Amino acid sequence: MTSTLSRPPSDAPPPGSTPLAWHTMDIADALAAQNVNSQAGLSSEQVAERTRQYGPNAFAAAKQESRLQTFLRQYQDPMQIVLVLAGVISLVILRQWGTGIVLLGLTLFNAAMGLNQEGKAEASVAALQKMLIVKTRVRRDGQVLELPAEELVPGDIVLVEAGDRVPADGRLFKAATLEVDESALTGESLPVAKQVDPVAGAETPLGDRTD
Repeated sequence: MTSTLSRPPSDAPPPGSTPLAWHTMDIADALAAQNVNSQAGLSSEQVAERTRQYGPNAFAAAKQESRLQTFLRQYQDPMQIVLVLAGVISLVILRQWGTGIVLLGLTLFNAAMGLNQEGKAEASVAALQKMLIVKTRVRRDGQVLELPAEELVPGDIVLVEAGDRVPADGRLFKAATLEVDESALTGESLPVAKQVDPVAGAETPLGDRTD
């Protein structure tokens, strides 16, 4: 089993301060910096406060379009524009009421169909996202809990076993023969060995931060 200390989601320091290089800190200093006990983990009060401060451990979701915006976007299609122009010309210039109404009705039908298809696609994506929720084990109030990874906060003691996804950036403080697949970050095809000893040099590249 591997234990890691979840660190803040951003290294951006407050104005006038120096960012903490977590990979250069020893275990005791890292725990002290996060004000957490490795055996008990964070308390419920600390978790609530840090959740308010940092928000969820997840990527920000894109702003959802309203149904009206999605409907109007259907009229950006060139075919829709042609049909609307043809319908307007038929009504205003040619005075062919039947043809104009049919053409404009066809654009409404196309827009409604597109809106319905996009709604089904969004529902499918949402269902897949629920199925892909990453669970992680974390030590809080002296107990090991299984939680969605998005509920992690900086300072959480995270427990990771073979085959688990690493749910957040963290500082290792207990590990044995640990290797991590970092291909998504560094492009390396082989797993990278990790260890708990600090890495010298604050400017060490991400791929060389073995702790």
